[in-house]
Amino acid sequence: MMDGQRPLFDRICRLVDLPVIGPLLYRLNVNRFVIRYMAAGHVYADAAWLHGQRLRDKLAVTRPPGARFASVRFVAGKLDPLATRSEFLDLARRSPVRILMVYGAQTPSRSRAEMEALASVHRVQSVMLPRGKLSVHEEFPDLVAEAIGPFLLDQN
Repeated sequence: MMDGQRPLFDRICRLVDLPVIGPLLYRLNVNRFVIRYMAAGHVYADAAWLHGQRLRDKLAVTRPPGARFASVRFVAGKLDPLATRSEFLDLARRSPVRILMVYGAQTPSRSRAEMEALASVHRVQSVMLPRGKLSVHEEFPDLVAEAIGPFLLDQN
């Protein structure tokens, strides 16, 4: 997500790991306002989609003890097993099976660039849905299912 490893992200992870300051920093970044802001910006096409019980469910994921450790590492790219786009594309090229990638037309430009790079790999089939951002599977599950069906039926 962040185009490689950066020393700043190592420092941020270490800060969030601290016993007192870590939970405070984490809470500042995973409150109702910030989650709705991020969701509207790059996660959901319809900003109003994340409300009520859906928002409560998203917030609940941020509350368990230790949740901050994985969350900050996801954002900092520390959970990514590969450091570069070329490593990722090389892995996709070596895949013995076909790959389907489904994404929405409103996917943010940086993420979309990565998806389009993956789509250029042989044996990768891509389907761009008419709507959706990064959580197109949550917001438009029926459209995603419609895209997956033909891929699963085609055995070539």
